[in-house]
Amino acid sequence: MWNLKKTVFIDRRVVEVHQFATNPTLWYQWYAGLSEAENLLGNGGKGTSMDLKYFFFGRDLALHVLVVENAPMEDRYVWRCLITGAFDATQTWTYVPTNGGTDIYFEMDYELPGSILGKVANTLYIKKLMYNSVEQTLQNLKDISESD
Repeated sequence: MWNLKKTVFIDRRVVEVHQFATNPTLWYQWYAGLSEAENLLGNGGKGTSMDLKYFFFGRDLALHVLVVENAPMEDRYVWRCLITGAFDATQTWTYVPTNGGTDIYFEMDYELPGSILGKVANTLYIKKLMYNSVEQTLQNLKDISESD
């Protein structure tokens, strides 16, 4: 199991960022490599499920996402999902109000099976690609959220 953590500051109120970022009909607009949701049941709250395609390392990976948490906790929001299919993962997004804006703390635990790694012996290369994808995703979310 691999772990990836990343943080970004968005100059927009936490309520607005959380509302936009947890709407699964909009994910494909800012989440790097992600398709539009198919078989969507729900609106991003707990229990929402959908099928997605994730384009990674030259492959079209079929994934199923189940939202297991989307709730306010004190002054912040926590959103968590389970991902199954081509790979297994848990993503946690924590939205924290900071100086009139929002700090997002992203964490993902994931396992890539041998079928994705194929003959690529250098797992550090794959980890770097995954890190770059998350970095681009958070930058996209920041750019869209901060635009008017």
